[in-house]
Amino acid sequence: MEPKHVDPSLGPGYDYDVFNTEVLLTRASVKNGLIVLPDGMSYRLLVLPERKDMPADVAAKIAGLVKAGATVVGTPPERDPGLKNYPDCDKKLQKIATAVWGTEKEGKPEGRTYGKGRVFQGTPLRKILLADTILPDFDWAGNANLDFIHRRDGAAETYFLVNRGGAAKVDCQFRVSGRAPELWNPVDGTMRPLPEFSEKDGRTVVPMCFEAGQSFFVVFGISKTLSVTLSGQGSGANFHELKPVQELTGSWTVQFDEKWFYPVISQQVQSSVVFETLTDWTLRPEEAIKYYSGTATYRKTFNFPQVSSFKFPVSNLFLDLGVVKEMAAVRLNGKDLGTVWCAPWRVDISKAIQAGDNQLEIKVVNLWPNRLIGDAALPAKKKDGRGPI
Repeated sequence: MEPKHVDPSLGPGYDYDVFNTEVLLTRASVKNGLIVLPDGMSYRLLVLPERKDMPADVAAKIAGLVKAGATVVGTPPERDPGLKNYPDCDKKLQKIATAVWGTEKEGKPEGRTYGKGRVFQGTPLRKILLADTILPDFDWAGNANLDFIHRRDGAAETYFLVNRGGAAKVDCQFRVSGRAPELWNPVDGTMRPLPEFSEKDGRTVVPMCFEAGQSFFVVFGISKTLSVTLSGQGSGANFHELKPVQELTGSWTVQFDEKWFYPVISQQVQSSVVFETLTDWTLRPEEAIKYYSGTATYRKTFNFPQVSSFKFPVSNLFLDLGVVKEMAAVRLNGKDLGTVWCAPWRVDISKAIQAGDNQLEIKVVNLWPNRLIGDAALPAKKKDGRGPI
């Protein structure tokens, strides 16, 4: 999915929604200077599209919102696009525009007041917000391509963060203060505190690590138990640095489902094959394996030594699968360790690992286009009688 377009004058760190005329006319109102909807959404600015026409009833609604305290950004409309009550509709529209925007051709940097609210024209959105001491809702220091959504549920503030780029370490800045952050992992459902954070200028700064394409929920609940330590860094680390312990080298036995092989004329391919090294099966020379689509099981026995640096049971020990195309289910010593389908491609093996020999089983599933690529190159006589589709 492409990232959403952000007005250049707004810049990063702020979010927005788009709604249509029906929502504006029937659902929008003003509360405490904010434009609010019945479902709980609230907005600090109403930004109008860059056009000179506007229905008179829409202009009247906008005038009512501004008079009640809303802030609107946009140029005054000049004509009604419809023919209903023409030309009186244009006169009505121009009367509303003059009342709200005044007679000035150019807007003032500080805006123009109308009732309890204000209208701006030509002023950058970011400048308006910063002048109102509305800092970016979410920002980060570091080289990363992040996106976010922020929702408030009662006293809890929930941010959903998405990394659209490669692996990154960044200091994330949230427009929240006096609350302890928690990390909720949407992939495995785990929830844990983020003990390393600080406060600055009414915002909470949290050091975070993202894998390529990874996403997290960061939740600031009602708990303030750690707020007394917010003057400096917390005592713990938010993300442990993983270090290699052992590399699984050597051969693997790979089991395929022979019912999904190509029909083989010149040679017989066994459903169980020994790979001398850990290899992508699409790189194998055998056509039946190279163009196989489905599930294949990689098996290996490896020795994990009993050494002084590891006392069993161990903790924080992970199996890193590198990159999987497209998903993999992992079992170690008969224990199901779950399925991975996105970065980071690793599973926690702490509860299953044992000193000595360990039996590892990884079921990998790829996509059907791999078989279609092979099908396209098959001669007609081989296509007849091929495996099930």
